[in-house]
This record gives sequence, structure tokens and C-alpha cells, in this order.
Amino acid sequence: MTTGPTASYTEDVAERAATLLTASRLSGRRFESLPDELRPRTVEDGYVVQRRARALLAQRGFGRLIGWKIGCTTLVMQEYLGVDTPISGTMFSHNVWRGHHTFTVSPPRVLGVECEIAVRLGDDLPGRDRPYSSDDVAGVVAAVMASIEVVEDRYVDYRTLDTPTLVADDFFHYGCVLGVENEVFDSRALGEVDASMSINGAEVGRGVGSDILGHPLFALAWLANKCVDLATPLRAGDVASLGSMVQTQWVRAGDLVVVHNEMLGDVSASFRGP
Repeated sequence: MTTGPTASYTEDVAERAATLLTASRLSGRRFESLPDELRPRTVEDGYVVQRRARALLAQRGFGRLIGWKIGCTTLVMQEYLGVDTPISGTMFSHNVWRGHHTFTVSPPRVLGVECEIAVRLGDDLPGRDRPYSSDDVAGVVAAVMASIEVVEDRYVDYRTLDTPTLVADDFFHYGCVLGVENEVFDSRALGEVDASMSINGAEVGRGVGSDILGHPLFALAWLANKCVDLATPLRAGDVASLGSMVQTQWVRAGDLVVVHNEMLGDVSASFRGP
């Protein structure tokens, strides 16, 4: 069971932690850890910092909140990162692209890619007296698409960071490239999609939609309920990238990444030096 924010983790402490994380994120400078007195003690503390950082990043050019990423929704990613629960993070309007985008790899920032499925919502999912189920959220999916989430590792050693701090920092999120929207695809069939990811023409991983918490709609229902808990309920027009079917692949300048989704089409990203 997830615990709530600790009593000592005040908004002032969260603001100070968010300021440090935001400075690292904007500059790309290596980040080791938060000072112990600012470190979030629980996952819910981490979400408090994430909310404060969201406001700071929006003010510094990231744009408005456009949707959400979900991390660690597959066994392969949970084992890779040593996390046993999904994690949500912010997607910003100025860091989401369509079809293809070229990213600059600027050391010490290290970028990686993940093979995902995304949805766009057609209706709000406000708080209510019972949790949302996969059947509930299926009815509000307006479009589905292939997706590449681009993540960043600017940490001295992310394996030494606690999960609440990673939550506070949007759980590695850097940007997202979305494929063509399919508005007639039945979201209930997302568990059957088959996708592969290649780098420079060589396949580096393959997965199916059911790898994502048993079904991508289970992930979306989890997100809907989590966002209600965090007082940021999902809204019509929000995009949710639901989790990676392939282990994160770290890229270098010169790489071309293509996600081929058998049912939803292709999406790609290229990487260049500064």
C-alpha cells in the first residue's frame, strides 16, 4: 500500500527540492542526490515535489502539461529499474512531437528510447466515489498511436537514487514522439498489438501490448485513479504514454530509432551531436 506524504515534508521543503531538480534538468548538469533534509521519504512525497517542479519547468519554457507518461508498467522495465509499481510523470507541450523528431545529444546528458503505446482522451475522468476500471477508461479513448518516449540519464548513478527522488524528477522523462493518431482502432484490442524497435536498422527489442500490466487499458485505469489521488484528474485532450514494451536503449549521436507497430504504424527519432 502506498503511504501518503510525510508530515515533515512541507510545501517549502518540496519547493526547495524542486528548485534543485529543475536547475539540473534545465542545464543537463550531473545530479548526484538531494540533500538529506530535502529528500522525499515516500513516493507520495516525490509526487509533491513533482507538482512543484512542474510549475517551475512550465515557467522556464517547457510549456503546459499536455499529458502523462507511465513508467515501469512491464516486468522487463520493473526488473531493469528495480521498481515494483507504476510511476507517473509529466509530459509538457513543448517536448512532444509528431511523426519524427531530431534530438541533440549533448553530454553529459545521456538519452535513451522506449517503445510505447499512447492514447489521447476524448473525455474527462474526474474524481468519483469508485475507482476507474479498464472498461471505464476504454470508453474515453479517442485515439491510439505508436510512441517513442525519450528518457534522459543525467545522474551520477541512477541506481543509487531512491524511487521517491526519481518520481520527483518525472522518472527519467525527456520528451515523446507520437505516431499517427488512429481514431477508429478499438482500444480494447491494444493488448494484441505487436511492436518492435530498431536502431540503425538492427532490431533491439520486441513486445506486445499485453506486456503492459497485462493490458494497456489496465495501465490507463491505474493512471486515471492515480491522477485523481493527486488532485490532477485526466482531462479531455490529455495524452498518456502507457509504458515501454522493450527495455530502455541508450543512444548516441548518429543513431536513427524506428518503432514499428504492426497495428498502429511507425514512429521515429534521430539523434545528432551538439
